[in-house]
Amino acid sequence: MEKIIFMFLLFVSTLFANIGKITLLEGEAFVKRGEETLRLNISDQISNNDFIETKTNSKVKITFIDNTIITIGKESSLKIEDYFFDSNNKNSAKTELSVSKGAFHAITGQIGKVNPEKFKLKTKNATIGIRGTEFYGDENRIVCTQGRIIILSNGVSVDVPAGNYINIFSNQKPSEVLSLESNTLEDIEERLNTNNQSDSSNDIDSFNNSPSSPLALDGVQSDNQENIDNQNSWGNWNQNLQALQDEKNIATINNNIKDQTNTTSISPDILTDPNYIQDQITINQRLSYSGTFYGTDVTDSGNMNMNIFMGGSLSVSGNYEFGYKGETYNGTLSSVDIPGYDSSFRIFATGNQPSNGDITLEGNFYGNNMDKMIGDLKNFDNTNPDAIVNFSATK
Repeated sequence: MEKIIFMFLLFVSTLFANIGKITLLEGEAFVKRGEETLRLNISDQISNNDFIETKTNSKVKITFIDNTIITIGKESSLKIEDYFFDSNNKNSAKTELSVSKGAFHAITGQIGKVNPEKFKLKTKNATIGIRGTEFYGDENRIVCTQGRIIILSNGVSVDVPAGNYINIFSNQKPSEVLSLESNTLEDIEERLNTNNQSDSSNDIDSFNNSPSSPLALDGVQSDNQENIDNQNSWGNWNQNLQALQDEKNIATINNNIKDQTNTTSISPDILTDPNYIQDQITINQRLSYSGTFYGTDVTDSGNMNMNIFMGGSLSVSGNYEFGYKGETYNGTLSSVDIPGYDSSFRIFATGNQPSNGDITLEGNFYGNNMDKMIGDLKNFDNTNPDAIVNFSATK
C-alpha cells in the first residue's frame, strides 16, 4: 500500500511540476488547467497538459526549464502534451507540443541538443521533428530559419534545411521545399506581432507583473540567457519518423486533388523509398553527384563532386572544398555505407587539414530515383569539435 501511495504521489508531483513560465505577455491570454480557466500574467508557471489561448492582438512567450522558447501569436492556442527535463536524466527528456490554431515561433533548448528525437511539435496539418533548430509556422506553412526540421504531413516526410519552407494542406501532400524569400514570413510575423495601441500594450516593463493565483509560485529560477541553438545534435530521425505520426497526419491523400504536372515524379525533397535503394545497390552502376555547402558559418559555398559505385560492393570517389569562418577546408572521399533499410547514407573522408576524428558526411537520399543527397559534414576541424556544415548535391 505504501508503495502504491508513493508512486501516486510521484505521478502527481511530476504531472503538476513547474516546467516553465510566462516570460512575455501582450494583451490577454488564458490557460485551461483541469476544470479551471485562468488569466495568465507575467511569471506565471506552466504545467503539463496546460492549454493556452491568446485573444485578439495578444501574444505570449513561454520559456521552458531547458531554455526552449515557444511564442504564439494572436488568436492562437498551444497544448503542452508532454514535457520532461532533468539535467541528471537527459535520456528521458522529451517535448511534445501542439499548436492547433494560429502562428508560432519555436527555438529549441537543451532537449533539442541532448535528445532531439524526443522533440516534436504538431500543427493542424503536420508534425515537426527537429535537429537543434529555430522555426516558424502556422496552419499552412512551416519555415526553418536555423538548423533543420523534418515535417510529416499526410504520410509524406520532408526534410527542410535552414533558409527554406514548405506549404502544408489538409488531406494533401506537402509542397516541394521552397527557398525563403523576403516576404515569406510576413503573414506569420504579422500574426506574431500584436500592434496594440500604446495605451493598451502590455509588455515585460509595463504589464502588471503581480503573480496571479494559483498559477504563480515562489522560488522560480529564471534562465535569461540568450537561446542560441545549433545543428550539432540531430538524432537518427530515419528510424524515428513513424513515431511522429498521429491520426491527423495519416489521413488518406485525396485522389481527386490535382497532382503535380508530372504525376510520375515526386519532389526531389521527398525521401527516397528504401526498397528502391536496395534494388539499386545490387546493380552495377555509377551515380554521380555535384553540390555545394551552406550553413550559418559557411563563408564560401564551395563545391562537391562525388561518384558512388554500386553492384556487389560499394565504393566512392570524389572531393570537396568549402569556406568555414573564413578558412578553406577540402578533402577526399574514401568510403561509403548505404544500409538500404532506410534512405540514409554515410560517407567517410580524409581532410587536408587536421581533423577531429573521422570526417563524415551523413544524410539522406531524396526523390524517386535517388535524385538528391542532403546532409551534414562534421569532424573537419580539430580545433572546433562542434563545427558542422550542411550540403546538398544533385545527380
